[in-house]
Amino acid sequence: MPLTEVSLIPKVWVGFPDAIRLRLGKEAGPQRSMLEDGHLLIILHQVPKADDHDREAALFWRSPEGVWKSTEAGAGPTAILGLLRAYEAKLEALEKAENAAGDAGSYHAVLEELAPVLRSSRGLHRALQQARDLMKSERELINCRDQAAGLERAAELLLQDAQFGLEFIAARQAEAQARDARRMAAAAHRLNVLAALFLPLTALAGILGMNAVPPWLQTQPVFWAVCSIGVLLGIVLAVLLRKE
Repeated sequence: MPLTEVSLIPKVWVGFPDAIRLRLGKEAGPQRSMLEDGHLLIILHQVPKADDHDREAALFWRSPEGVWKSTEAGAGPTAILGLLRAYEAKLEALEKAENAAGDAGSYHAVLEELAPVLRSSRGLHRALQQARDLMKSERELINCRDQAAGLERAAELLLQDAQFGLEFIAARQAEAQARDARRMAAAAHRLNVLAALFLPLTALAGILGMNAVPPWLQTQPVFWAVCSIGVLLGIVLAVLLRKE
C-alpha cells in the first residue's frame, strides 16, 4: 500500500520516520508506544462512549531532538495530560450518575458506559508505561504514567461500586418478591382453612336437600344434628390443615 494512502499520521508532520509509518494502518489499533531511530510515537485513544465500536486515535510524536507534536491541543506531555483530564472528567460524571442511581436500570446504564472507559484506561496506562520504558530520558512521562495508573484504579473502584449497587438492588427485589410470595401463601392457606371449615356442612346440606331424601330426614331434630355433625367435621378438617 503506498504511503500516501495511510491517513493515520497527519500530513503536516514533516520528518515523521517511514520506519514507524510502515508499521501503522489506517485505524488506531490498540494503545501502544513505538520507538524507531530515536523517534517516539504514542498512540492513545480518545474517551470512548458506550456505543462506539471504533476508537478515535490521539497521537503524540517526539523527535530525536526532543520536539513534540500531537493531534491534541498542546504538545508533548502537556497534551497527554489534557487527554488524561478528559478521562478524569468522564469518570467524575459517571461517579455522580452512580451515586444518584436508585434502580437496576440506572446502574446498568452506568456500567454500560463505564466498561469501555475502564478498558481504555487500562490500555492508556499500559501504553504510557511502555513509552516511559522506551524513552527514559523524558522524565515528564513519569507523571503522565502515574496519572494514568490513578485513572485505571478509579475506574476499577467505580466499577466495583456500581456492581455492588446493582447486586444490592437485585437482592432487595428478590427479598420483596419472597415476602410477597409468603404473604400470598399465607392468604391461600387461610382460604383453604375457611373452605375446609364449611365443606362438610355444605356437602351434607347438598345431600339432604335432594328430592330423593326420605321425609323423616327432613325433620327439625335431624336438621340440627346434621348441622352439628357438619360443623364438627369442618372444625376437624380446619385443625388438620392448620397443622400442615
